[in-house]
Amino acid sequence: MTRSGPPVVTPSLLTLKHKKRKVFYEHGKDSLELAVSIGKTQEDKALLKAEKHHQPQAGQPRSERTHQKSRTKKKLEEVKATIASQRARLKREKVKMRKERPVPAVHQKSSPSSNTQDRAPRKRVSFA
Repeated sequence: MTRSGPPVVTPSLLTLKHKKRKVFYEHGKDSLELAVSIGKTQEDKALLKAEKHHQPQAGQPRSERTHQKSRTKKKLEEVKATIASQRARLKREKVKMRKERPVPAVHQKSSPSSNTQDRAPRKRVSFA
């Protein structure tokens, strides 16, 4: 900011010790000019940043880039469909295997002597 007018006349040394004179600046015109210049520079910076981010990539028009995105989405959908079909096929095969397997007789009890022969003998532990 600039001083308005010539400097204030300094009083004698005796009065200087007691009281300092205030120097006032002109706030109206100078502060407005400063604010306008700061605003313009900030706006220019923001516009430059926006232009950098919104420019299409060099060598590729904007329409081709969106087309590539749709191609990758289509590929992803195809892969998901193949995975789903594989899961369904495996599930059908499991069901067929269960149906073909003979069902063991759950309610028939075998004699306890035949059960013990199938298993290994238990080891006994004694504590001293």
